[in-house]
Amino acid sequence: MVRYGLLIVLAVFTVTVSTFAHAENLERLEPILSHKTRLIVFSPHPDDGSLGAGGLIQRVLSLGGKVKVVYMTSGDGFPEGVELEDHISHPTANDYRNYGKEREGEALKALSFLGLQKHDVTFLGFPDGGLTYLLSKYRSDPQAYTSPFTQENHPPASDMIIPHTGYNDRDLRKEIVRLLADFRPNLLATTPSEDQHPDHYATYHFVREALTDLGKEDPTIKPRVLTFLIHFGHWPMDTSTGSSLNPPEGFPDKAHEKEVRWASLLLSPEETETKRMAIHQYHTQMLVMDSYMLSFVRPNELFIMEHQGPAK
Repeated sequence: MVRYGLLIVLAVFTVTVSTFAHAENLERLEPILSHKTRLIVFSPHPDDGSLGAGGLIQRVLSLGGKVKVVYMTSGDGFPEGVELEDHISHPTANDYRNYGKEREGEALKALSFLGLQKHDVTFLGFPDGGLTYLLSKYRSDPQAYTSPFTQENHPPASDMIIPHTGYNDRDLRKEIVRLLADFRPNLLATTPSEDQHPDHYATYHFVREALTDLGKEDPTIKPRVLTFLIHFGHWPMDTSTGSSLNPPEGFPDKAHEKEVRWASLLLSPEETETKRMAIHQYHTQMLVMDSYMLSFVRPNELFIMEHQGPAK
């Protein structure tokens, strides 16, 4: 029995050492951050930016840099969430709209913990669960996608950056281009094309296309692109709580015909705890998936460092 127990301890020790060795072998993100950093984060839904880049946001601000967070959708197309939050079995379009407003409020509270103010945040109000349709079928006017949840075919007037914006690919790209041109970031973070949530996949492509469009207008704006993974199998819940984040098993070695470059940002205990408090502000999501949300509270954050230049 003693020998068996010793073998278990040795096995756990070996896995732990291997995990930390893996984390230490990743590129470090810290060298590219400074007081000159102008970070813009494109988050598909109100919680994603805090989950994947809550530590990065804190770090840039602590160095004296600037941060802007842009939400592609307000997360208003989540039937299970609306039913749990409002205790109703058949939500109406108005219920979904109100749920989106509540999630926007949660995002503002979470970002205030991370050090941002309301004027640092933009809600684009595009359709939750509908971004892939805009990418594939609703490319330009006069076509406009109608959300099956909110029954809207355009963002709220208060969210429009460009007047008469509708739910289509062209209008969304134009709004992203305007944001990039106004903020002039030198660092951009969003979800990767390999993320298994359709809205996350689509967000990557909208942002990349907007960067290409902007490059034709103003080639001086060429931010370094980072991506943060949110959905890929059971990751990161399949790793032990408290351990460092490492790339998930089965993730492609190449993306856009280039080798994938992973980088890790080591967080201080204070940054990690602040991120935890920020995530707790998303109480509508904690009702549905608290363990998953908190599985992103780690001693580090993980990013893919994109190669410079447009993706193929």
